Amino acid sequence: MAKKIGLPESIKLKHDHHLVDELSSRSRTCVIRYISLERIVAGAQQPRSDFGDIEALAASIREKGVIEPIILRSRDGRFEIIAGERRYRAARLAGLTEIPGIEYDIQDNEALELSIVENAQRKDLNPFELAFSLKSLNEIYGYTHEEIAKKVGNSRVSITEMIRLSDMPPQVVSRCQEMGIESKSFLLELVKLENIEQMMHVLDQYAKSPFSRDAVKEIRRRKTPEGKEKGRPAAAKAQSFKFVAPDKSLKIDFRFREGEINRERLIDVLQTLLEDLQSGRIKGINT
Repeated sequence: MAKKIGLPESIKLKHDHHLVDELSSRSRTCVIRYISLERIVAGAQQPRSDFGDIEALAASIREKGVIEPIILRSRDGRFEIIAGERRYRAARLAGLTEIPGIEYDIQDNEALELSIVENAQRKDLNPFELAFSLKSLNEIYGYTHEEIAKKVGNSRVSITEMIRLSDMPPQVVSRCQEMGIESKSFLLELVKLENIEQMMHVLDQYAKSPFSRDAVKEIRRRKTPEGKEKGRPAAAKAQSFKFVAPDKSLKIDFRFREGEINRERLIDVLQTLLEDLQSGRIKGINT
């Protein structure tokens, strides 16, 4: 029998430890073993639709095996993935015939909940995948926004905002995905526009020259209830905000072309900047 690689004697769970802790806290029994890939099926409620390039992961698995067990549940004589589908796909690509797994007995709502938590903590879900998954917890399984917030470790307001993205028309969602727009702050302003036409118009303008959440907010502010634009407000004097680190090692100068600088606006700008940095949309910075 060929020697198995991966899953050393002291089982390393790394990123999945929070899921195991969560399941264990519910007094669940588990079985840890190698499972044939032929008996494993993808999660029926997998919130993730894009698994990215798995070639590099497959290459690592060929050399070292699967170090982190995937989490599954037994269903209809097979094993359904709760967390770790990307590892499962990479293992198949790497030519493995079996994979280390932790089997738990949990219900549908718990499976979706844990899959969302796993992907959210790894930051593997795009805003729309997360929005539709949270909506399922709310509408199908009856979780309140407060309950969801506690499960995923976020604020209730943030959960409510994310679920609102699921109200965006499918055509607009598709266009945003095609354009690679994943800034939560930008999308939240976009979904507040009154109709598809306005949303698509903003995206057309964005395609020509990307702009920030504040610009979308200004477009929305200028719309009348009938959807017609008001006259542009008189140009305001540009304002700036400077930040200097206590040790003088960092200086940042924010300049706003118009409008008052306040705490909320500055937070919005910083959040957008952080999202763009994390997603790699800002080029020329070493990672």
